[in-house]
Amino acid sequence: CSPPAPFLLLLVPSAPQHRQRRLAVRRTWGGSWPGPPDAPPARTVFVLGTPQDPQSQRELLAEWRQHGDILQGDFGDSYGNLSRKTLLLLRWGRACCGGAPFLLKADDDAFVNVPAVATYLAAWRGAPARLYLGRVHWRVAPNRDPRSRHYVAESAFPMSRYPPYCSGTAYVLSRQAAGAVLGAARAVPLALPEDVWVGVSARRAGWWG
Repeated sequence: CSPPAPFLLLLVPSAPQHRQRRLAVRRTWGGSWPGPPDAPPARTVFVLGTPQDPQSQRELLAEWRQHGDILQGDFGDSYGNLSRKTLLLLRWGRACCGGAPFLLKADDDAFVNVPAVATYLAAWRGAPARLYLGRVHWRVAPNRDPRSRHYVAESAFPMSRYPPYCSGTAYVLSRQAAGAVLGAARAVPLALPEDVWVGVSARRAGWWG
C-alpha cells in the first residue's frame, strides 16, 4: 500500500476457480467506497494458493494484470491450506500495508456491509489494541472423525474444547492484534481449521483467561 495507508484492508481468501466470486466482490462490497472523512478508502486483496494446472495459473496471471489485487502463495490451493492462506495474508498485511489500522478477513462467498463496519471501527481509533471482532464460537469440540475434512488429530490439539474464536466467514483484527496473532502463531499447528487457528493464536497471545 502506498501511503497514506487505507483505513481498512480487506483480505479475501479465494480459490483459482472462483473468478466469478471475485468479480462479484469487486463490483459490490470489495469495490470503491468513500470511507471515513479522515482516512483513504479500503483496499481489497484476494489471497490464493497455487492451482494444479498451468492453464489456471495463466488465467490467474491475466486476472492479476487486469486488476492488480491478487496475492498468491507458494502452496497448493486446497481446503487443508486455508490456515496457510490466513498466515500469508496476515504477514503480507503487516509487511506491505502495515499502516492500515484495521484488517478485515472475509470469505469470497460472503457479503460485508463495509461502510457500516468502517463507521463502527472509526470509533475505535485510539482504543485498546486487542480488537478481534466477529461472531464468536464458544466451547466448540474438535472434530475427531478422520473421514471429515474438519478432522483435527489430538496431536494437533489435545484439549476437549477450543478457546473462543470468531467465525471465519468474516472477522476484524486491529493492526496490533494481527501482529500479536502472528507472533503467537509460530507455536500453533497449521493443521487446525483457519478460524480456530486464529483463535488459538489469540489465546497464546494472552487474550483469553
